[in-house]
Amino acid sequence: MDKIKTVIFDIGGVLVNIDFDAFPRLLGIERSRVSHVDEQAIERLAKEYEIGHIGTEEFFGMMDEIFKGKYTREKLENAWNATVVEENSTIIPIVDAIQGSYQTAIMSNTNPMHFQKSVETAGMVKKFSRLYLSFQIRATKPDPVAYQYVIRDLSAKPSSLLFIDDLAENVAAAVKCGMEGIVFKDVSSLYSELR
Repeated sequence: MDKIKTVIFDIGGVLVNIDFDAFPRLLGIERSRVSHVDEQAIERLAKEYEIGHIGTEEFFGMMDEIFKGKYTREKLENAWNATVVEENSTIIPIVDAIQGSYQTAIMSNTNPMHFQKSVETAGMVKKFSRLYLSFQIRATKPDPVAYQYVIRDLSAKPSSLLFIDDLAENVAAAVKCGMEGIVFKDVSSLYSELR
């Protein structure tokens, strides 16, 4: 890793364990019984929130409309935040070792509530001073705009940046922008790839 200057981590699925089924489960919704139209509306709404086009109040107001007032705001918030489960404690030694020798950053597709829950859930998230959060930079991976923003902001050669994400398509997009990339599967594989 001689030429690498900065190591960039994703949050969900890397630093923090995620449960995507928690939201419908806590609302008592069977995924198979959600209409295709409602599912698409929820996905579109989540994307708008993640990219920073709408704020938290608007997000939950529109979510309330989709569910026709069936759930309290508190119930919706609790279900929404339940997708952020716990810190991935197995990766902490790697993060600590890397932070001892390299600049580090976070680049994550996230929204204000999930990011706040990640900070509260995973102490290691607070150790990163450089944050590239989709709702702040107004771009999501794997859109090249997101990677170009990071490259510009770090004033870096793309080849000096190593990006670690659990989704192959996000890593492939980083590599296409000239960065180095590792698809995170588990800690032992990550150790090997970093070596």
